[in-house]
Amino acid sequence: MNYFHFNSYVDYFTSEYSWWFLMKLLEDGRLPVDYETIFQIISTLFLVTAALIVYRRGGLLPLVFLANPLVFELAYSQLRSALAISILYLVYLFFRRSTYIAIALCLFAATIHTTMVIFLAIYILCIMTADEGGRLSRWPLEVRLALVLGAGVVMGLAIGPLRETLLNLIGDRRAEYLDLAASPLYLSFWVGLLGLFLLDFRHTFRSVEGRFSLFILSLVTVNVFTGGYSQRFLALGYPFVIATIFLARPSLKSFAIPALSIYMVAQWIYYFNGFAG
Repeated sequence: MNYFHFNSYVDYFTSEYSWWFLMKLLEDGRLPVDYETIFQIISTLFLVTAALIVYRRGGLLPLVFLANPLVFELAYSQLRSALAISILYLVYLFFRRSTYIAIALCLFAATIHTTMVIFLAIYILCIMTADEGGRLSRWPLEVRLALVLGAGVVMGLAIGPLRETLLNLIGDRRAEYLDLAASPLYLSFWVGLLGLFLLDFRHTFRSVEGRFSLFILSLVTVNVFTGGYSQRFLALGYPFVIATIFLARPSLKSFAIPALSIYMVAQWIYYFNGFAG
């Protein structure tokens, strides 16, 4: 059995060692379960942890909004991403104060999908920019807001026009892969939602979910203009966006919730039309 050996520790992350190790174990019949069972466990784990994040901030009602094509596509078609982000969700939900366990799980997630390094970095930024207890809490709110939004803009450029160049620099095999960008019309709702959050940015910025959502939505907004592939990032951060909506003031929620409901119907129509060709 070939367990894969690399020349440097970085290769274990860029080659996403843990995922392919799991696939090799399944291929060689060294686990007491088959592919289908493992894949169903991953999908279920993602859906449960995403639901817990939403429920933690909004109760039962917002769980309805997890019935979204973005969520189901990630849960059942992007299993590697689903497993990796589920591990980070577990850290966020249960192990934030257990430093060593959190670090071990985060490193494990990053060897399943390299993108998790980005999410970890942004989460750290969100913690540092908190109003209370953050390393940068003494900085003016507007400066901290600009940092989070700026990080989203930079990442939007990195996964858009600069993607191939950056992946080639680190020798990542995905430099040759092409992702399909969503249309500006499809993404326009999220641009509008960013604007809505910014109208009450002082309140939005109070929660880590709000700060994380501002990052995700600014990334999406940049990719409307650059043509980058932001749907996966949007799907990975979607539970935090839903939580942010339900943490918002009533005046904002009264607009955002009906708008999201209508948009979800449009998403499903768009999704099924894609199958119809």
